[in-house]
Amino acid sequence: MGEREVGALLWEFETLLSLLLNAAVTLLVLALIFRISLSQPGLLFLTFFFFFYCAWRLVSVFYIDVFGPIVSEQLERSIGPGLAAVPLGASHVLVLLMLLVSFHPQRLKALAAASNFKMSSFLPTGRLDLFNLAFWVILLFEVALWIEMLTRGTIPLFSKIERLDYSRQFGGFLHGRLMDWGPMLAFQLGLLFATPVLRGARFDYRFGALFGSLMVYLLFVGHRFSSFFLYFSFFIMPMGSIVLGRSKAAAFDNLAFYRMLRALWLPVAGLGVLVLGALTYSYTVVRGAESELLQAKLTQRLLVQQGEMWWMTYERVFLHGDWNAPLAFVKLFLDPFNPNRNSTMQLLMELGLPIERAHALLDLGVAYTGGWPEVLFELGGPVNGFILVVLSAIMFSEFLFLVTRCIVEQRYATCFFLTPILYAVEVYLTSGMMNSFIQLTFMTKLGAAIFVYVLEDRWRARLMVSASPGAGQAMALEKEVTP
Repeated sequence: MGEREVGALLWEFETLLSLLLNAAVTLLVLALIFRISLSQPGLLFLTFFFFFYCAWRLVSVFYIDVFGPIVSEQLERSIGPGLAAVPLGASHVLVLLMLLVSFHPQRLKALAAASNFKMSSFLPTGRLDLFNLAFWVILLFEVALWIEMLTRGTIPLFSKIERLDYSRQFGGFLHGRLMDWGPMLAFQLGLLFATPVLRGARFDYRFGALFGSLMVYLLFVGHRFSSFFLYFSFFIMPMGSIVLGRSKAAAFDNLAFYRMLRALWLPVAGLGVLVLGALTYSYTVVRGAESELLQAKLTQRLLVQQGEMWWMTYERVFLHGDWNAPLAFVKLFLDPFNPNRNSTMQLLMELGLPIERAHALLDLGVAYTGGWPEVLFELGGPVNGFILVVLSAIMFSEFLFLVTRCIVEQRYATCFFLTPILYAVEVYLTSGMMNSFIQLTFMTKLGAAIFVYVLEDRWRARLMVSASPGAGQAMALEKEVTP
């Protein structure tokens, strides 16, 4: 056997080994997500945004690894093949395992025991109804939002205008506020929709209708899958917290709760049809000139763009050992190209593209997909990057447990002030945005949330002790559940 034949056999063996390794890691992560979803459906609801995004990116990187070299339209170069799915899958496994630790059954059992009472029974009668007030305020906002859009004379759904172009050229003040705060509003709507269950009532369908109105508005102003997915993920998070925090409580009727969930199949199916229609309309009507390239565009969108920035980090850090932590730190926190936007993607685009092209795209408001865990390995390299991943996983899972605790204990004021922090944490676990954590506004929101948490905790303690002599024991149990 000649050298050429030996070389061919070695190449085939390496290719097969890479395929098996990539497939094993990808299937392991997907199987772990599936197993968690079956064993703890509440965790699926609570982390649906991360689960879905994690699986999508991993499949994309697997596609690039196995079928590469593949031309990336955005990077204007070929990427793949390789083993990029392995470190990415390992990072995802670390987060999934930390979620299982934070939401361990024993910890959830203690939380259920601590919150096994109805806060409404301790409140005096004749008080202001928070839910009615919230309904009328949000309804007024949405009516004004629709009026603003209709009176401007341009409806993107009918005018074939992209959503970003509409926001820049035609969107009004209220539209801008929705674009800034929309996912957080969706979370509040989900909270108000689901938490009546904690008082033994049914879902408050008024807030479900308000959420549906927002989805239709997003369709009219040209939004597609990403916005619907983001809003829906935040809307269902409180339901996940209720399942996790109360499913082991003796007074909680699990069967009745799941029956109410199953009754929502028609609105969920309607949302699915809405998303499918928005995607079809976007690619066949708004981008009608590109219809002959539809398959290529969808392949790029679904299977390349989700993983291309991670593949670039893998190539730099893991294959070439090329990372510069001081430069990354400066670009992230001290001297980003645009300090008002996500500095992580700015750094990655500057590293992966010609600098002039990267800055031209950033000036247009274009940002590629990805950022986490890329930024951690750009800071820490191929070894210390995993330490940063572990720290990120701890922060993410423990913060979600804190949110779950506040929801099941009906700490509505704390939940309200925690919402922007929750949004920042969720965005970090997908886009890697770190510079938001050092902004004065974020520090102010964090301080306000801590202050309100302490204030609400003391108010609850006084209210419960004065209303019932036996409530002190419940409060003692509650204190044992660490956030």
